[in-house]
Amino acid sequence: MTSSSRAPRFRALRIVGACVAVFLGLAGLALVGADHWFRSQSEPALARQREELTANVDDYCAQEAALGVDPWFHEARTEGDAGPLLNAWLPWPPGHADVPPGSPLALPQSLREDAVDLKQGRWLTADIDVSRLDFGWMARLLAYDRWDLLQDSPLGAKPRINWASGDMPDYILLTRWAKLRLRHGLTTGHPVEAAQQVRHLAWLSLSTETALGGVIAANLLGFERMAHDSLASPPAGWTPMSAEQTDRLSALAMTGLLFSSLASPPDVARRARRCATATSRCLALTEAAFFASMLEPFAKQPFADAYSALDQDLAQLACPTATARAVRARGLNVLDADSGMMTAEQALWIQRAPGHWLTSRIASVVVAMPVGNLQPLRDFHMKYPPTPQAE
Repeated sequence: MTSSSRAPRFRALRIVGACVAVFLGLAGLALVGADHWFRSQSEPALARQREELTANVDDYCAQEAALGVDPWFHEARTEGDAGPLLNAWLPWPPGHADVPPGSPLALPQSLREDAVDLKQGRWLTADIDVSRLDFGWMARLLAYDRWDLLQDSPLGAKPRINWASGDMPDYILLTRWAKLRLRHGLTTGHPVEAAQQVRHLAWLSLSTETALGGVIAANLLGFERMAHDSLASPPAGWTPMSAEQTDRLSALAMTGLLFSSLASPPDVARRARRCATATSRCLALTEAAFFASMLEPFAKQPFADAYSALDQDLAQLACPTATARAVRARGLNVLDADSGMMTAEQALWIQRAPGHWLTSRIASVVVAMPVGNLQPLRDFHMKYPPTPQAE
């Protein structure tokens, strides 16, 4: 999978690796010179980030409030975890050539990605035969209201969680099945039933409490709307989520983690987590927990207030799954051998003087280099300018 929503995690690892290299190169310099260099690299950038997040948290909360009133968030759903099913049915990691043996998500060769292009709405008109596909697995998922990525999965079985290296299921396969399900519903004259199943699949994707899951959910809801709009006279009562709301969902999924990041002032992070919808809050907690765990050997001391606020919210704020807390407890950190950031000798040196002394400086540089930005939210406002208030 090459979704851009995974890019922040890979970028974070590259940033850490670059800083470690600089850090080790500076080890032989006078500490005063090293300290000056680190401060010059981090303090202005970190101050700008904090100012930007503080200035935009009101807008973030307003967008979360606008998203939360959408009827999709309030549809009745049956309590239960689809994780044991979806985690077993999907390939891990993304891009794996074949689905697991016995998975109902196996597609015939003629409908696989390398055989027919279904992007950009082409799934609505492509010359494909979907009549023989079995969508029973999708109907089966209606009995569940969440998808826990740690239940009976390769990710849950690992002692350390490293999403940056691709420890995720293949969400993209779900998007392909969703297109085929909607096409089948349109072809057979039962589009509402198909839409119901795709809407629910979108909810399960969002319930994974990951940024990628949020973006995929927005995409699936967009497919439903495309199917609806392709009909001259859609069935009465079928109301897909609007384009504005799906775009809002996607933008918030990609920016919410920034307001919960170590760079965010603790009071801003707390406010953002409390004003968000429950799904957005848990998503932000999970993503923040991943980066906090990864940087903990460097960042725990200089960003003690941010860590304290995050850990308190992880303990106090309820989420449907325990993913965020598990990521915080088991997330990979840069000193782990599996991180590939440094050798065992380098990791040992960093934990001693003068290495230990300089870790706080490295942390400031890394945190000051944003792993994402608020551009998705800005793009949303460019596309949907605020309506002037009537006097």
